[in-house]
Parts: sequence; C-alpha cells; structure tokens
Amino acid sequence: MQQRRLTRTLVVVAAALVAACKGDVDIGAPPGERPPPIENPPPVAPEELPLRRLSAVQYRNTLRDVLTRALGATEASAVLRDGPVAELLQSYPQDLLVPVPGESHGGFLRMDQGVQQRHIDISYSLGLRVGEVLGTSASRRGLLLGTCATDASTANDEACLGGFISRFGRLALRRPVDADDVAFYRAAVSEPPASALAVQKVVALMLTAPEFLYFVEHGQPEADGTVSRLTAHELAVRLSYHFWQTMPDEALAAAADSGELLTEDGYREQVERLVGDARAHQAMGEFFSQWFRLDALEEFNTRVGDPIFDAFRGGFTPTGDTREHINAEVADLVTWLAAHDGTLQDVLTDRHAFARTADLASLYGVPRWDGDSEPPTFLESQRSGLLTRIAFLATGSANTRPIIKGYRIRNALLCERIPPPPADAMMTRVELSAELTTREVVERLTEGQGSCPACHRTRLNPLGFVTENFDALGRFRSAQRLFDSNGQQVGERTVRTDTVPALTPGDTRSVSSAADVTQLILESGLYEDCFARQYFRYTFARVESDEADGPVLDALSAAASGRQSLRDVLASVALRPEFQRRDFR
Repeated sequence: MQQRRLTRTLVVVAAALVAACKGDVDIGAPPGERPPPIENPPPVAPEELPLRRLSAVQYRNTLRDVLTRALGATEASAVLRDGPVAELLQSYPQDLLVPVPGESHGGFLRMDQGVQQRHIDISYSLGLRVGEVLGTSASRRGLLLGTCATDASTANDEACLGGFISRFGRLALRRPVDADDVAFYRAAVSEPPASALAVQKVVALMLTAPEFLYFVEHGQPEADGTVSRLTAHELAVRLSYHFWQTMPDEALAAAADSGELLTEDGYREQVERLVGDARAHQAMGEFFSQWFRLDALEEFNTRVGDPIFDAFRGGFTPTGDTREHINAEVADLVTWLAAHDGTLQDVLTDRHAFARTADLASLYGVPRWDGDSEPPTFLESQRSGLLTRIAFLATGSANTRPIIKGYRIRNALLCERIPPPPADAMMTRVELSAELTTREVVERLTEGQGSCPACHRTRLNPLGFVTENFDALGRFRSAQRLFDSNGQQVGERTVRTDTVPALTPGDTRSVSSAADVTQLILESGLYEDCFARQYFRYTFARVESDEADGPVLDALSAAASGRQSLRDVLASVALRPEFQRRDFR
C-alpha cells in the first residue's frame, strides 16, 4: 500500500497542471507534422530496467483499447479521429532500434527506454484533449457514467463519479481500483461530480498517470527481499504486452481477479490462449522483422532516374511502398507458420510466397496471395527459403552488395560479432563495373594485400557470394548484365556462387547455393542460439547476462533446437519462473 501511495504522489504534479491548464497546449510542432528525428539516439541498450515505459506502439494500442472498452468501438474510433487527438498521436516520438553494447546495428524497439521531453509534452496534451472530447459530449458522458450523468437528480452524482473512477481506472491503470484510489482522484475534482470538467479532469489524470505510461511493478516480497513474484494483475499486464502489445483483455483480467492466473494450470491456459491469438502472431512478425533488421534497408524508389538503375530494373518500376511490401512478406511468413504449427527452422526453409501486392508478385513470378488461402510456392528451385527471399536480397540499387549481405547473416542471423575495420583500412565503395561481376570487384578490392583480407575472405564475402545468382531486386539470374555509366548494356558474365562459408572455425566445407548454406546453418546450432539471445532481449527489453540469465537462454535455445512449434517456442519464455517475477537487486 505504501508503494501505491508513492505512485499516486507522482500524479499530484499532473493534477495541479490539469487544474491550471485550459485551452490548447503548444507542444512545439506544427499540427500534422512529425517531430524531427532525435539527434542523439540512445547509444546502447539498457542492462537494467528499474521502470519500463510503454513503447510507442504499446501506448497507441493501449489508448485505443481503453477507449474501446469504455465507449464501444464506434465512439472510440471517433475520438481517435478527432483532429487534435490524431495529430498528437501522429507526433508521439517513434522508438529507435537500440543496439547492444559492442554492436553498431540491430536491437529492438522495446529496448529504447529513453524519455524525451516530447514524450511528456504529448502524453500530457493527449490526456487533456481526450478528457475534453469525452467530457464535453453529453452522450459520451452518459456512456462513461451511466444514466446518473443525465438524470434530473443530483443526489446520486457523488456515487456516479465514484463508479466512473473505479471503472475507467480499472482500464487505464490496468488493475482494480480501491477506495484510496477513488478518494485520490475524487479529490482532484472541485466541480460538480457529473459535470464535463469532472470527467475531463479524471480522464486527463489517469491518462498521464505513471501506471498508464509505465509498467509499474511492486510485486509480492519474498524471503530475501530482492526478488519478488509479480501480483496477478502485474503478471496479466506483462503477459498481455509481451504477446499482444496492449492491455489485458477481459478474460485475462478475470483470471487475475480470481487468482486463477497464479495457479500453474490457470497460468498455462492463459499463455496458450494468448499465443494462439492473431495479435500474438502479428507481434511474432514484428520480432522477426526487427531481428532481421528489415527496416534498416534502403528504399526502392530513390534510384529511379539513375541511368544504370533504370536499365537494370527493366520493366519493373518500384514505388515508395515497395520496400514496405517486401518487408511485410517476412512478417506474413512468420504469422502463417505460427498459425500452421511451423517451426523456427521453417522460417529458414519455407518456400511459400506471401506476395500480397502486384510489385512483389512480379519480382517473384508468382500469383498474388489473398492473405487467407494456401499461399503459392516459389517456382524457381533455387529459391530455397529465407536467404533467397527478396527482403534478404534486394538492396534498393543495381548493386547486390555481397559484403553487407554477408555481414548481416553473420551478425544478425548468427549473432557473431564482427570487429570494426582497422584504422588504416581503405574504405573504398564497391562500385559496379562495366567489365567485371560484382563478386570479382569485391574479391579484387578486399582479398588482396593489407589487414582486411582475412576477415573478408573467411567471414564476410562467402556468405554474400552464395546468393549472387539473384540480382539486386531479388530476381533469379545465371549471368550478371554489365552496363556503362550511361546505362547501356555492354556485356554479361556468368555469376559464381561456389564458396567456403566457414560458419565455425576450421570448417572447410564448400557450398554453391543458398540451400547449402541454410543446411550448414541448421546443422551448426548457431541460429537457435542466436534466436535465444534475440528473443530474450525482445522479451525483457534489456541486454542478457550470460551468467545470471544463462538458464533462460539455455531453455530458449533447447526449445528452438527441439523443433517445437513456433508458438510453443515463443511461449516457452513466459513459462519460465524468471518471466513471472521482478528482481529488485
């Protein structure tokens, strides 16, 4: 109770501001414009998280669901479309992909725990505006307070406001509201209990409360006083935001209310229910997209007008949405596998094409997928799975960039740390040649004399060369067309894909296709171990400790290596005792 009083104390400043503020709030950005990008993003991911904030996605989802549960879907949608509300939501700071210490790429949006002034300004302004939109509408006040808000009697107004605080607080604070909570929020209202301003103040205060904006976990103190099992409602919140990116639904909240969630069978039942829901499948797609760094890739239409790129692309004309369509295919792959008992290994080997749009379908040479029926299968036998999906092949230029592809596979897919180039390295760009294939250019540039060849020859180049039978738009080819600076084709040369990837030290096995490399990856166990690290970071929004977090990492890796269904593997982390408690050390 003392900890909850401390949390309420943090609302007092907001209460004073709400009481003093009337009219619009200038948040420093013109309406309808996105805020400028952060000039100094967080340099590394957190190793400890005393208090996690909701991510931008979670914040928007939660506001939507609170309003939907309180007003119904139609009215909630109308509130979110309100001009100032929509503009403020659009301006809410986007989260950044924050790399772990020692890395320059990767990370997950959940690991961005930086709090900018704009987070504070916009959440405060949104609380005020949503409160105003709800309070000034008699029909919405009726939905929130009930008939007591509009009847002729004032005798029941006090109970009317108290009931509203309890119901709306249950949603916004994500836990039952007790008498002290009701008294606390009631004390902020000096106007008549069922008035527009009363509703506005309560809504604004709750939507700016720490328990709305952050994951406030007090837990149940255990013997040593440092590790605490989460309460039923805290556990419901952790489960829901992990799998669904939003607040608990009514069934999960009811399981917390009854205490069933704290039983082994009741907890497992809820985990299985959440993982089987379409919202969890969508979150899985987001996890894999961020793990594979799809959003960091270049847009497709920026090179249109360049003579070489225009000649290279032929009849294919990319748009500003093409990259989004390509990246979405990987999320669709994961979602489909999760719904059809696919495994983590199937993510690497599945040969279905999830081309929802005409541009992606034309690159693959397959029919468009309707999103519901059995997706078509790749027609080209060389297109063997993830490494030959266009999201992993297309570069946004006419250059296949094998060094970058090799680095991405080593560093992102296998979690191998690649040291930065030495200080005396010649940072020469790999340019297209009118006489040589891209592989030949890269070999001459990086595998000659100096300090770079050892790393390039054994660790970076081979994994990029193995997919040189696909061009920079992800189209299959057996030869590379060569162009002069004016975009005129001056010849073509057969591409080579034979190489020695050396996934582990001393491995001299040669390969000649992406399918061969995929098989070596699956035999190595590196992919499953990397998944365990990445999913730990996604789950707990922090960097793992090999010593302290070893049991969780081992369990995740074992579940993945055992070829369990993707749903079971992703659910396994929630069944760990570490997921169900809070460490205050």
